[in-house]
Amino acid sequence: MQRIFLVGCPRSGTTILQSLLAAHPEVISFPESKFFHYLLYDKFADKLPSRLEVFFKDEIQRPEFLQNFASSQNNETKASWFVGVLDSLAAEQNKSIWLEKTPEHIYFIEEIENFLPDAKFIHILRNGMDTIASLYEATRIFNDVWGSGWDLEHCIERWVDAMLTSHKYVNNPNHILVKYEQLLDDKVKVLRDICKFLSIEYDPAMLENYKQQAANLSLNLPWHQGIDRDIATTKTHKYHRLFKQDAINNILAKIEWVNREISWKVTVEVTEPIADICDVPPIFDRLCCNVKLEDVELGMIELPICDGMVPAWVLEDAIATNFAWQILDRFFQYNPRNPVFNWTLFLQKIWNRPHWLDANFYNPETADESPIFSLDRDSIALEISEDLTNLKVEFSEIDVLVKIGGVAVGIVTVAVENSFVSAQKLRSTITQNIGYELCVAAVRSALIGKPLNGEMSLRSRLAFSAQKMANFPDWLNAPGSGGIYPANATIFGRRSGTTGTSVSRRASFPAAALREIASAAAMAGEPIIQIPRENELPKQVIYAPEIIWQKPPESEVSPSVKMTVESSNIVTKKLPILAYSRIAGESLNSIGPQAIEQQLQYLKDSGYYSATWEDWQKAKLAKTPLPGKAVLLTFDGGYCNFFNCVFPLLKRFNFTATVFLVAESIGKTNSWETAEFEATQLMGWMEIRQLRDAGIEFGSLSATYQPLTALSATEIVREGVTSRAILARGLGKSVRCFAYPYGKVDPIVEHLVGAIGYTFGVSYGSNFSSFDDSLMSLSRIQITAENFWQLGL
Repeated sequence: MQRIFLVGCPRSGTTILQSLLAAHPEVISFPESKFFHYLLYDKFADKLPSRLEVFFKDEIQRPEFLQNFASSQNNETKASWFVGVLDSLAAEQNKSIWLEKTPEHIYFIEEIENFLPDAKFIHILRNGMDTIASLYEATRIFNDVWGSGWDLEHCIERWVDAMLTSHKYVNNPNHILVKYEQLLDDKVKVLRDICKFLSIEYDPAMLENYKQQAANLSLNLPWHQGIDRDIATTKTHKYHRLFKQDAINNILAKIEWVNREISWKVTVEVTEPIADICDVPPIFDRLCCNVKLEDVELGMIELPICDGMVPAWVLEDAIATNFAWQILDRFFQYNPRNPVFNWTLFLQKIWNRPHWLDANFYNPETADESPIFSLDRDSIALEISEDLTNLKVEFSEIDVLVKIGGVAVGIVTVAVENSFVSAQKLRSTITQNIGYELCVAAVRSALIGKPLNGEMSLRSRLAFSAQKMANFPDWLNAPGSGGIYPANATIFGRRSGTTGTSVSRRASFPAAALREIASAAAMAGEPIIQIPRENELPKQVIYAPEIIWQKPPESEVSPSVKMTVESSNIVTKKLPILAYSRIAGESLNSIGPQAIEQQLQYLKDSGYYSATWEDWQKAKLAKTPLPGKAVLLTFDGGYCNFFNCVFPLLKRFNFTATVFLVAESIGKTNSWETAEFEATQLMGWMEIRQLRDAGIEFGSLSATYQPLTALSATEIVREGVTSRAILARGLGKSVRCFAYPYGKVDPIVEHLVGAIGYTFGVSYGSNFSSFDDSLMSLSRIQITAENFWQLGL
């Protein structure tokens, strides 16, 4: 007889999973007994007899079993009696497994294992925001059952305790951890995994008969209302109608640390071969990787775990992106003849021009002797580690596919003058346009996974890597593929955008989100390469920026409103990105039209102008301030009063703005803030397109306004790509900007949102955006009627 306990935080899906498992022909289950909770919790110990009387007489209607129970028995005898009763009930129906579901038994696992060393445990874990909101509501509506309504802090504590307790057993062979969201997403796969854990065959009857089991096991109690409905994800969330924004921010602040605490942790050494992080238990979707360089810690990298793995080529890219400068510095230290490492030294080494000054690399007229090559087409692939040649060509411009160590990093366009392009013009154009990505790609190809000492120069290492990559079969038939991707994957090729931004970062995605990712990519005209084995779904879904099939189309530039700058001494080193939300009565999260008018009047009178996202991107790349007084205005939500009240003011004062939309709420109401405000009409596509044509830019505020830091990798991707596809379809062009709901972002969210197609991300902060900000986490300030005047603008 197998004895199984189903545990977890209350309101986390225990009854749904119990019903599914109870529908298996080998399994019998019962309503919540709460036996060990009452037996072992001092507060309830004296209530055990009355609880057992209700359980046996009323709930399972087998009062005869109570004859062998006595309050005077010790705990071990009582436990042995109870287990024997469940064994008998299972044997009566020829079942080989009984399943006892009491969420609170999670706190008594050690004691239960002492009584039953062969017991097995199924843990179910659910999104913190949804669980906490459900607990908060249920304990208030049914406070006579829950012992009064729980305050918010207690709900948070219960979820945190349950999560941390369950994760202590992640490597225990008698325990399996299941995510509620994964159960909804792929019921068959999760149930197969559980059946394998129980050593029984999966039976489709589990999905066919669970509703009847749910009705029996839930006893039709009111807090289980709807338990027999179809199992599917929902787009509505209780916390939107239960909690105001301050309460949600409080919850997030107290649960976000749990994600890092329960992440999959590894350590890698940069100078040793980097392997795939694989066979990670499905309960984990966050990797915390401690990166060391010759046993010295460089720092921590966080990446999403998709389908149980993080590919080595994604990890290598992340290491290079975060630590290229430190790794190069250490590499050049091995040669005592090298001067102090800096950008000029790097350019000297990579271009093999040891005596040039920094300015020489950027000047297309710098004298340099090179042979001449005749080019009969308007494109060419150039490997950085090979000597460049002058080109004789009969076109007005050529597209240059730049490779470093055999891997493509981008395309640059070079103008042709008098049927001639000098090698130095190629070099200067590549240096200016590829920029710091030269460092990242060089470290990734030549240094990571290899000892840094030795005789080979950086350029020689890159040449060796290029030759090695050239020997791979070009089975993708695409430039820059290099044969580094798995054969059973769906691959998304490089999208349009500036090299060195999120466009250049490698990524993997959850296969469960493939349909949504493909839809958004197709809408944007981005390359999709499907390489599944015959009759098999892809096991990996990846974004490969090295796969460049054609020159990306010119990225659209948002309109800017330039103003005359009277003094050349006025510059913007830190960009004010101002965030407005509701345009209504004055409150913490809203501001009135009159206050906005006063603020815009002040900005105009003070000489401010609307910069663009591209303006700030270029300034950050060059570390060069913007001219004059620049400002970026943003408005969240897409309320109708933006169209009616704000836009006329923007036109009047010669400003433009970016409006962030909750994609699935367009033309509806602000359902995500019903706990705080009355329903307010949002703009529909007619108004949005009119604003688009008038120069207003639009970005995404996600699909349904969920806090992404509290979601799984699959949910994060879906929120981002669903909104991207909806907005692209409605606007007739791709969107590049993403505002994180509630202003919350972490490295996992930033990585995934960038990977699915966004170039700019904005979060909330208290400071103006600086050169040190990531493009995917630009700081913007929430504006009220009062704090605007305290910003020092």
